[in-house]
Amino acid sequence: MIIAAPAMQTPTWCPPQSMFRICDPNCDFVEQVFASRTLCDQQGQEHKLDVFIPAEQGKLLYSVVRYLKPHRTLEVGLANGVSALHIAKALSDNSIGHHTAIDPFQSSDWNELGMTSLRRAGLAEWVSLDPRPSHAAIPNLESAGHQIQFAFIDGSHLLDYVMADFLGIDRILAVGGMIAFDDSDWPSVTSVIRFAMTNRDYRVFDPGIVIEPSPGHPKSWLAWIRRRLRRSASLKRILRHDFLYPSHELGINGRCVILQKTSEDRRDNQSRQLCDF
Repeated sequence: MIIAAPAMQTPTWCPPQSMFRICDPNCDFVEQVFASRTLCDQQGQEHKLDVFIPAEQGKLLYSVVRYLKPHRTLEVGLANGVSALHIAKALSDNSIGHHTAIDPFQSSDWNELGMTSLRRAGLAEWVSLDPRPSHAAIPNLESAGHQIQFAFIDGSHLLDYVMADFLGIDRILAVGGMIAFDDSDWPSVTSVIRFAMTNRDYRVFDPGIVIEPSPGHPKSWLAWIRRRLRRSASLKRILRHDFLYPSHELGINGRCVILQKTSEDRRDNQSRQLCDF
């Protein structure tokens, strides 16, 4: 049986992009964390902040959540909790929503620093911790009928795990909702972003800033060659898609790329075709 693809949908959750603004979370606890580069565990022992997102990326996550005003948000990889602090602060300032942070290593590897920081910041009521691996937790959310409007993927950076996180999140993400990828300049993460853009209905959401831009500048002569090659149907069949359409031309730049879902998956589920990415 062949199931027909549904009609194209337009984003149903996202407000006009003209309303998006980068704004400061104005959170004393967050400012203190970035200034001291330390966090305290439940016993009050200080830990050096070795792994964290940069302040401007935290501000970007905060701004996107303020803009979307989501009912449910999701994060893969709580760790030290810096990203969750920004997301939870945005939910608090929106006065609506709840955040689920997935992290099976919060106690074993992170001394519960993420959840402890949220409590110290007065934001714990906005966040729930799911201690299962994401490949178990996300399908459970789908089974429970949950739908989310924003997700932040920052778990395992192995290609198959990033892909599994995306595929699971895509199934529960509302049309118009967004997924932010940390370390999007890693080849494994970039590959998943390119897959989403070529095999699903996603577009890059441009926030007007690039977090830690990729080094170097695209060569104009190489761009000219690519444009010429793209005119040949026969060459397009044999040349790699990532050569003909490099990531920077698709808007994939820096360490945090945000994708917006523009419609549900419309592919024929009996098709054997895979679009190169």
